[in-house]
Amino acid sequence: MALAHPDARSWAAAHSAATRPRLGMLEAVAFQAHPSAVPTFGEDGAAIAGILRRSRPGSGPRLITGLVMALCALGAVAPIAAVSVIGAESFLIDRVPASVSVPVASWAFVLSAVTLVAVLIAWLRSGAYWSGVLCGLGVVSALFAGFALISMPRVATRDAHELPNLAYVPVWLALLFGCTLAVAVAIRARHHPPEEARPVPGTAQESRSAVAQIPRAALAQVLADRDAALRVLADRSLIDAATLERALRAAPGTLFTLDAGDTATA
Repeated sequence: MALAHPDARSWAAAHSAATRPRLGMLEAVAFQAHPSAVPTFGEDGAAIAGILRRSRPGSGPRLITGLVMALCALGAVAPIAAVSVIGAESFLIDRVPASVSVPVASWAFVLSAVTLVAVLIAWLRSGAYWSGVLCGLGVVSALFAGFALISMPRVATRDAHELPNLAYVPVWLALLFGCTLAVAVAIRARHHPPEEARPVPGTAQESRSAVAQIPRAALAQVLADRDAALRVLADRSLIDAATLERALRAAPGTLFTLDAGDTATA
């Protein structure tokens, strides 16, 4: 998730008058465009850094996740559609002749088998962690492939349609790959993705070093936003004049130390 406020000034303007503003949080919001420095701004900086990290996932993980989800949807629909075509018959739907339903079902299972292989490869490349969705996909694919192996010869016999052995190949492959995926994922039931380590709060010295890496022009913009936000808090009487003066004189990245001093004084 991204921060609710694009800059420190808007954060200060929206801050509740019922709670004391944390200057370390204000500065972390001001520096949000420089996420490498934010974790060093004490506990508030570490908290904001965690939010920023979650809001900026790499394009690679997003692409893989999107691809796997699309393949799962396709892999689940294909075998269900295949069996539905074979057994479609009701007072609303005319029976589909075997000369049409069997080839359609066979090609649907080709798609299902290819999808299962792609999902299995993507799962292995992503760490082979437990996933209820993927395990369910394997079970559904194998189950409907089993239904098709029973239904296809019956439908072919009913309509006197010659059923070539080649038509069974994609169905058997879907059954095999579905079972493989379900069993492989089930075996990994206790293996979950490692939790992302939380940023460790930094010290004043670490924050100064991190801020020193920011280009001067960019730092000037951040400090202008930070100081404007401090003045907004003072105008709203959320901080007193003495606190405002100390904060404006504080080195960039060290406002969190003023919070610690205020806590100790209280």
